[in-house]
Amino acid sequence: MKNLVIGLGNPGPRYVFTKHNVGFLALDRYKEKKEKFYDIKNISGRNFEGFSINGNLFIKPLTYMNLSGEVLPAVFKKYGKIEENLIVIYDDIWLNFGEIRIRKNGSDGGHKGMKSLISVLKSTEFPRIRIGINKNYVHGSGDLANYVLAPFTEEELYELYIVLDVVCQAIDYILDGKIEEAMNKFNGKNFLENGQ
Repeated sequence: MKNLVIGLGNPGPRYVFTKHNVGFLALDRYKEKKEKFYDIKNISGRNFEGFSINGNLFIKPLTYMNLSGEVLPAVFKKYGKIEENLIVIYDDIWLNFGEIRIRKNGSDGGHKGMKSLISVLKSTEFPRIRIGINKNYVHGSGDLANYVLAPFTEEELYELYIVLDVVCQAIDYILDGKIEEAMNKFNGKNFLENGQ
């Protein structure tokens, strides 16, 4: 496979539109936007599901967030090594809702799904797109799990899809080898403010 794009989240209907699932929702949106232009082949496996576009593989681990990395050996066995990039998309409580942050590498930042991936890969040297989910959450208030597992409101979902459309653009930039351009274009902005 050329590139592997992983969206992080939790499987099952109760989690679909929760804040912790924006990685899954980003892949769903990407597929919706590309379906008319690319031949998408659905794939499935015991611990993951997804689709492929032009030799790039897009997967959702179905192991629950904390064990996300456990799907990687099965993915590599079935589809081979990554020739270019591994890109991971996930929620970030440290970013405001409406913001995304693209990085070439970095630590897990306290995110358990990323911690699991890094543990299996034994590397932090891969691009990631973090999607801000903090909307009036007070750090240290002690209810973080409840916050990230709470569903978006109808209004928030409308706003989220504005952000996810930006994420889809960022994915294309990175797949085209333009991560520096993506960082310059998308980092440091709130796409729900001032018509950005």
